[in-house]
Formats: sequence, C-alpha cells, structure tokens
Amino acid sequence: MPTHIKRTIKPQHIVSLALVQHLSPSQIAKLAGVCRQQIWKILKQAGVSTNKGSGGATRVQYNCDFCGKPTEVTRARWRKSIKHFCCEECYFSSLENLGYHPWRQGQRLARAIIAQYFPIQPEHIPHHKDGDCRNNNLINLCVYVSQADHIKATHHKNSTIKPIWDGTNI
Repeated sequence: MPTHIKRTIKPQHIVSLALVQHLSPSQIAKLAGVCRQQIWKILKQAGVSTNKGSGGATRVQYNCDFCGKPTEVTRARWRKSIKHFCCEECYFSSLENLGYHPWRQGQRLARAIIAQYFPIQPEHIPHHKDGDCRNNNLINLCVYVSQADHIKATHHKNSTIKPIWDGTNI
C-alpha cells in the first residue's frame, strides 16, 4: 500500500484502491490528501457502490489461501486478516507449523537464557522465532510484554507491536 499520494490523484486510481486493495474511503482520503466525502463522490461517479443497502455490507470474493476454494466475505472482514480461509478446517490446517517442535522444557529454558541478558518478569512471553522450542540461540529468541501482544505481533496484519527484548540486538 502506498504511503502517500499527491492531490492530483486520478479517479481510476481511487477506484483501484477501493476495489483491488479494498481500502476504505477514509484510508483512501488520508493517502490522497482530500476529505472522505470527496472520495465518496469520486467512487459514486465511477459507479462503485459504497453503501450497505438492503443487501448488507460490500462483499469481496477471493480464493482460500489453504485449499484455493473460491469464497466471499465482507470487505471489512477481508481487510482485517493477513490470510483468508474458506472454513475453520482450512484455518486450523494452516496453523500446523511443520517447523514447530513442541518441547515441554523449551519455554522454561528460554526464560533462563533470556534472564542472563534481560530482567524477564512472570507475565512476559518468550518467543522462538523459528518455532523450534529446542533452538534457544539468542538470535532466535525475543520477549513480548504479554500473550496478547505475542499473538498480535506474530499473527495479525499491520501489527505495530514490537518485542520488548530481541536477542539479535545483543
């Protein structure tokens, strides 16, 4: 997504941002440097439906990132996800990390190693970047403030959450 657009943006670019990248009129307005109402007018003139109407919210068609099955969801739901799935089965199948090696002592040992370099608290969450709990090299470890921050940083789109400690900085 472009970080800035000049005020001389062409209507076809605005339509592309709305229909291809699925940006909201508010997001497009920030990029274009104009008010949101101006974006609404341009989209309306181009024949792009921006209202929910009787049919509900605008829907986006896409292919499942796991199985490739065509499906659709609302535009707002599509924008919130990094990956898009047709069903829960595909979602959970995609979570199976082949590089993940569960090891009961992995987090405990990682905490002990991190404690030598950083004052880790009980609520802090150590994270193995490659998913292998047996790989406790410093460059593979980082620490998040909470489990919520850990999930947001590793699984959510456009997350600005950074670890409070990263082993690559040592």
